[in-house]
Amino acid sequence: MFKHMNNEYVIGADIGGSHITAALVSLRDGAVVDESKVKVAVNAGADAADIINRWTNALQQVCEAANGHVTAIGIAMPGPFDYPAGISQIRGVAKYEALYGMNIRLALQAALGFSGDIYFENDASCFALGEAWAGEGSGCSRMVAVTLGTGLGGTFLHNNNILHSGDGIPPEGYIYNLPYKGAMAEDFISSRWLLNEYHQRTGERLNEVKCLGELAEKGDATALQLFTELGTSLGEVLFPWLSQFEAERMVIGGNIRKAHPYFLPALQSCLRQHGIRTTVHISNRGENSALSGAAWICKAILNNNINAR
Repeated sequence: MFKHMNNEYVIGADIGGSHITAALVSLRDGAVVDESKVKVAVNAGADAADIINRWTNALQQVCEAANGHVTAIGIAMPGPFDYPAGISQIRGVAKYEALYGMNIRLALQAALGFSGDIYFENDASCFALGEAWAGEGSGCSRMVAVTLGTGLGGTFLHNNNILHSGDGIPPEGYIYNLPYKGAMAEDFISSRWLLNEYHQRTGERLNEVKCLGELAEKGDATALQLFTELGTSLGEVLFPWLSQFEAERMVIGGNIRKAHPYFLPALQSCLRQHGIRTTVHISNRGENSALSGAAWICKAILNNNINAR
């Protein structure tokens, strides 16, 4: 089923706080081969050997699906991480502490017996690249990708290139720390804010944003109000940058995206009030965007010999 894998496919992987997902990805169009997809649970608090073993397990299964004919692996990895060197710098965030200072590239190559290249890129950036290549941003030259979840991620793309500076780009390309209401944007646009505010306003604690979305669906006034406020806040934070960058599209991912019926109208209304014509799109590809984006890193490096990330 997977002939000529060395020419047409690479492995894309997405590492989260509780699992790794990996699959074969077409180098022609960024499509994920769903039959090859493997998801393995990972304890982010485990020792280094256990974590590497579980990551290796997932990647090995996908390699076997390709009969071993894989020349490159791209991995969407949370930070902080030295992406070109492949060295983990994660500590102080209660996940993957045991990997601090480890060369993950060498560890995986050794565990897999893999002689090909392994490339890394930030997980939010991989989401953006995957959407630009094979998702809601396809065919768009100037795109902003936003991830709404435990934090607030943002990536500015021009012709599928990640921008960290330049006209219309926030410092280092980050949006989470943009000043807003005397604090920073992430303090008002995140699952943390939603859950804390719901507790403050009702006295009830919710475990996850999914619960808040279910309440909104049932017409809970506080839940509906909070999503409206989040959408307005996102618009107020981003409109100056969307304008300066001349963004054609904004693509939204992350777990909070599932509640878009409750925050999207307020976001779009805010953008219209400020004369922003950027269209807003909600990702429907889930993890596949990160997998495609990780594969795009392989494609770009293999085709153009750009610096490995």
